Amino acid sequence: MRPDLTISLINHSNPDLLRDCLRSLYATTMDISFEVFVVDNATGGRGVGEMRAEFPQVRWLFNSERLGFSANHNQVLSQAQGRYACILNDDMLAQEGALDTLVRFMDAHPAVGMAGARLLDPDGSPQNCAFRFLTPLSELIGICFLPATCDGWKRLGVDAAQEADCPARVDWVLGACIVVRDRALQEIGLLDSDLSPIANTEEVDWCLRAWKAGWEVAYCPAATLIHYGGQSMPPPASGADRMRVEMLRTRIAYFRKHHGRAQALLVRAIYLATLPWNLFMLTQSRLRLRLPAAQYRSHLATLTQVALMSLRPAIRYRHE
Repeated sequence: MRPDLTISLINHSNPDLLRDCLRSLYATTMDISFEVFVVDNATGGRGVGEMRAEFPQVRWLFNSERLGFSANHNQVLSQAQGRYACILNDDMLAQEGALDTLVRFMDAHPAVGMAGARLLDPDGSPQNCAFRFLTPLSELIGICFLPATCDGWKRLGVDAAQEADCPARVDWVLGACIVVRDRALQEIGLLDSDLSPIANTEEVDWCLRAWKAGWEVAYCPAATLIHYGGQSMPPPASGADRMRVEMLRTRIAYFRKHHGRAQALLVRAIYLATLPWNLFMLTQSRLRLRLPAAQYRSHLATLTQVALMSLRPAIRYRHE
């Protein structure tokens, strides 16, 4: 019998987190039928035997080499049998009935092609999980270090709908948890592993493609999950933050893909032209002893890499 939901998880050498995630799924999902796939991302098998013994119903796929977020989830999405599919981070804990609620929501709203849940920090505080589409202005504000009085500007890209308790249509939802309708998946296709070979920005692209194909994207606050965040790809203790650089690289690729060469060049210019300002802000914070030396050096290394990245040749796509 066809399951209601196919769940896709990736094992990134976090067996304890993944085990807790699996336990939460089976403990809190009661009203729907579901299948679970785990893609072992060339981890060497640490903890896999124990999880396979505890969860014999889980289907495992094993990579011979390390792959990125999109390529890993696409392995599951391409063979999902459920009426809906859910991409889920391994550092998540489903709360009571979360996935049941998401499936019921999708059943009740046939125009919705994708939906995201309410995400909370482990201490119960809300996480940003519903957003407005990227613009050159949002990129300018996002990359700049700003005075404390301007911190509110950083929320330009956050959709205020996430602060309410009512479902809402939003531009895009965080890729830590997205449920997609099977028919929408057939129409819009898989995650774009060319756009984002490692991680970042793939969910923005996916949701925009859903909207362009006539599907709505929704935020469903009645479904709640705890998201530890940053566990699969934690920031480095020192040196440049390569994931930050990769995120901004994929932003350029996103603008090139959806908004053309001119906007992509504008975003490149923003990343480069803001370097002096950011160096000034970081240096004055360091001189005032408001920024530790190691963090100062890491920010400088990251910004330098971003500036160099913005000067590299444009990313090409198979469809160009």
